[in-house]
Formats: sequence, C-alpha cells, structure tokens
Amino acid sequence: MFKFFRHIRKQLLTHSKFSQYLLYAIGEIVLVVIGILIALQLNNYSEYKKEREKEIALLTNLSNEIGLDILQIDNNTQLSQERLSRLDSTLQLLQQTDNIDKPSFIQQSFQFVIDQYFKSNSGIFDEAVSSGKMSYVQNETLRQNIFDYYRNAREDDNDGTARLVTDELITPIFVETLFLNPEGFSSLGLNVQNISDLQSINLEALKTNKDFWKMVLLKFGSNREQIVQWQQIKVQAQKVKKQIEEELTNLN
Repeated sequence: MFKFFRHIRKQLLTHSKFSQYLLYAIGEIVLVVIGILIALQLNNYSEYKKEREKEIALLTNLSNEIGLDILQIDNNTQLSQERLSRLDSTLQLLQQTDNIDKPSFIQQSFQFVIDQYFKSNSGIFDEAVSSGKMSYVQNETLRQNIFDYYRNAREDDNDGTARLVTDELITPIFVETLFLNPEGFSSLGLNVQNISDLQSINLEALKTNKDFWKMVLLKFGSNREQIVQWQQIKVQAQKVKKQIEEELTNLN
C-alpha cells in the first residue's frame, strides 16, 4: 500500500503536477487523521466497555450483599418475635403459680438475657470505597443512595442500646429475682441446697416484684423497638436493591 502511494507521488512530481500532488498530500493527511480518530474511538469504546463490565460486577455484588442484609433482618425479626412470644407464655404461667415447675420456669426465663443484633454485610461496599471502585457507578443518584443506605445501616444505635439494656439492666435483675436461688442453680445442673442457705424462689411474690416487672418492660420495649428499626432499614435496603437491579437491566 505504501509503495503504491509513493509511486503516485513520484509520478505527480515527475510530471510537475504540483497542485495535484498538494491535493493528494492533503488527502493523505486527512486519511491518517481519520485513521487516528477511528483508533482512538475504538480504544475509548474498549475502555468504556471494560468500565461498564466492572460496574455491572460491582452492582451485582452490592445487590447480593444488600440481599443478605434483608435476609438477616427477616431472620432477626422472626427470632425476636418468637422469643417475645415464648416469654409472654412464660409470664402467663404466673396466673397459677401452684402448678409451675420452678426449674423449668427459670430455664424458660433465660430468654430475658438473649437478643438478636443486626450487622450489615458491607465487605464489598467497604472494599469498593477504599479502592475507589465506587466511581464505576455512573448513576450519581444511585451511587449516593448506596452510600446513604450503608451509612444509615451502620449508624443505627438501636441495637447498641438494646445490648446495653440487657447487659447492665436486665441481666442483674434476672440474676437477683429469678436465678439466685436453689432452683436457679438446679437449672444449670448444680445442687446447692446442702451447702447454701438460699431461699427457694417465691413465684407468688414475683407477681408484685417491681424489679421483675421492670425487667419485663425493658425486655419487651427494647426488642420491639429493635424490630421497628430493622424494618425501617429493610425498607431502605429493598428500595436500593430495586434501584440497583433496574440499573443492571439498563446496563445489560
């Protein structure tokens, strides 16, 4: 091809056709420029395609990660509701204290010191932020919504409050009112009746024990507040997940 162009140039110069040679030279330059522009366009398209592939992979992983958060919230909610239901059934036994098996009652009451806690699955998001990969997400509104979701999921202090209530308020009351007696130790497989002067638990007196009912109030209140907060996080998670899936549909 280059030999062909050189041959044409040689013929034009030989026959002193300078004007035609000039037009030819300009045409050749234009062809070179067009070739460069086409090459740049192809390179830009290739880079754009690679970035969109990375964006699709990132959004897919984030969607899966947020999906795990939703499943965790559903599981936590179910377990908490079931625990509160069991505690309510245990409390109803106090209507007829004469028929209560004390060690069994105490064993069931251990539900007072058990909680569920939500921790967002943010490994993919954290890595994307630290490495700058969140810039792959072209949709600025979606990118901001993803940041907002993870910030809200982390800043929720409701679980921290529930943990504090259980550790510092409920547990001491539980030990004092339900566990610190022969039946309490018996629920752990320990027989201390012959080596201690602990009095047997008085379930009838428990019905008027304000500390006991304070524990009940704290437990049901904090756990139900957790459930409400989890549901708010779930609504936001579902919304962001739907937006991500819509964006993936547009990209594919």
